[in-house]
Amino acid sequence: MTDFASISPAGESDADPAFVFGFGFVKNEATELTWDNANASLSSYDWVWLHLNAHSDEARKWVREQSDIPYAAANALLAGETRPRVTSFDKGLVVNLRGVNLNEGAEPEDMVSIRIWVGGKRVITTRRRRLKAAQDIRQEILSGIKISGPGALTAKLAARLTDRAEPYVQEIEDEIDAIETAILKGDSQGARPKLADTRQAAVLFRRFVAPQRDALTRLAGSETDLFTAKTKIDLREVADRVTRMTEEIDTARERAMVLQDQLTDQRAEEMNRNMMILSVVAAIFLPLGFLTGLFGINVGGMPGVDSPMAFWLVVVGCIAIGAALALFFKSKRWL
Repeated sequence: MTDFASISPAGESDADPAFVFGFGFVKNEATELTWDNANASLSSYDWVWLHLNAHSDEARKWVREQSDIPYAAANALLAGETRPRVTSFDKGLVVNLRGVNLNEGAEPEDMVSIRIWVGGKRVITTRRRRLKAAQDIRQEILSGIKISGPGALTAKLAARLTDRAEPYVQEIEDEIDAIETAILKGDSQGARPKLADTRQAAVLFRRFVAPQRDALTRLAGSETDLFTAKTKIDLREVADRVTRMTEEIDTARERAMVLQDQLTDQRAEEMNRNMMILSVVAAIFLPLGFLTGLFGINVGGMPGVDSPMAFWLVVVGCIAIGAALALFFKSKRWL
């Protein structure tokens, strides 16, 4: 069996135990469980919640040995990669949800999964990486919060995942705002790589938040007796919040595309302006180059060869021609 002395107060350990934490509920009052009494005392509680580490061979074996969990449901609980979804079985539901990765050193868009089996008297959740949303609920239960049943716990998990994800969506929007402000001020230096990173984060996040919206909407509309009317209302509220997040991410992506086009237009405009200036400068010096080339030929008959003022007359003529051309181009708004 697992050494429960090695489990930290946060429900984690360096040894990655099979059992992370668990609670038994009687009349909405919770009692913290251990791995040893999780099964033995099942009849002593109205329902229980067990949170397991899917990396552990012991946890995987235990899940597959549970007679009330169908084979397909056990596979879903232990799957390595999964997308948000809801699957109904005769004895319960499998709900796969995802949240932002808030573990130290991880990228938020590298989503963390929680797999949930919701039965009549048992909720079994599995994870492969630490999930702060589950730890939040654990701390709330330890502080005295009451949870009315398996359906209410599922709704609370979905709500907590959404609570953790909303600030990340706001960060993406704030980053888009900052880039847009910089571009409008003409300070687009370094904006292109920042915009690319922000767009990538939004794309990766949407890949999971959109299926989660569909899964929660389906869960809220399910006909199962595991969820009370209040729980379904709570789930619909969470689904609405996830829908709003999806719309905000879509808006951020569209704004990022517009800003990308604006940056491209600015770059093209700058290049056109530079090419115009170079063309005008070349046009100004073209007749001057012709004159200096003409007067530089070594043949007889050149006017002013014997005059000491000829050089200065040519210089003044070149300056006059250059000034006249500059004024002409300016009047045409080419300069």
